Amino acid sequence: MSLISDKYHEERLKQYNINIKTKYIVGNNILERNTNNSLNDDIKSGIRCSKEYYVNNVLKHTEREFDSRIEYTFMTKGEEYNCPNCGMLLNLSKIEDGCPYCKTHYNIDYVDKDLGSKYHYDHVIHSNVYRIITGIIDIVISFLLSFLFIKSTSRTFNEIDIIKIFVYGIILALLLYYLFYSIDAYIVIGPIKRYKERQNNKQKAFWQKSNIDKRKFFNNFNYEIEKYYYNMDNVIDYDILDYLDFKYFPGNKDCVKVKARIRLIYYVDHKIVSKTSTATYTLFKNNDGVTKLDDGINIIMCPNCGASIDASAGECAYCHTKINYLQEWILKQKN
Repeated sequence: MSLISDKYHEERLKQYNINIKTKYIVGNNILERNTNNSLNDDIKSGIRCSKEYYVNNVLKHTEREFDSRIEYTFMTKGEEYNCPNCGMLLNLSKIEDGCPYCKTHYNIDYVDKDLGSKYHYDHVIHSNVYRIITGIIDIVISFLLSFLFIKSTSRTFNEIDIIKIFVYGIILALLLYYLFYSIDAYIVIGPIKRYKERQNNKQKAFWQKSNIDKRKFFNNFNYEIEKYYYNMDNVIDYDILDYLDFKYFPGNKDCVKVKARIRLIYYVDHKIVSKTSTATYTLFKNNDGVTKLDDGINIIMCPNCGASIDASAGECAYCHTKINYLQEWILKQKN
């Protein structure tokens, strides 16, 4: 595993001539942003609805599952703005892809809202597990109906009738699959929706009880996750599909464990490969080491040799001491 920054991630996309076209729903409009900068609309509180992956300008892969509670903002025009993480005073045009000093992408907001039946329905019908279970139910019922039909209409039951059951069952299964596909979705939608509502209420209670700055935490978490996965070979993109659970452990080093469902996109052997998994991430609050860049001043004193250094450099140019960490929440463990 090599240490790869955002810059090297961009270079990786350029190396393989990969363009990721992301589309957002903003009001009644569909806007888009491209990693090759061919078209980058200004986005304010947009919800992701699709990602298209192009290799050498040829569409190779598409993803359409996203969490509608996560809203994104990318603005290239506006007044000066203080980065909420490090305090650096910047123009909005300089932070559309993250603060250049503390590297935080402070463009993410996680909104508490009812996801609705369609959200859960879409998650159900796009699941491979759901398709497999529906197929098994479809085949079993189709073969049972074929058996009952042949048994009741045939005077004898021989090898020919067994072949008929097999043929009729396959044909019936093909004809009835979509019917079972739709019926099963509506059967399971109720329990899933109730489960997600309980999960949402539990998360709301977590944020109220913990008194953690919610927006800062989510942006710090996304920064840490991005850094972690972009350090992996072949990873070209990631998405957090769902936050499943939060656990808070207060103390000298405040700790939050986040259980989330993550989708990673790989470029392997000239192919785009998608993999979804669930993992738990442990983040500690950096109570003592957060460097604040107040009043727009980005020159700080090296804690080791006292030299004046640029906060965006990451280390002292003279003694090579790493500067204090600029994130409030730091990823320490993943399992």
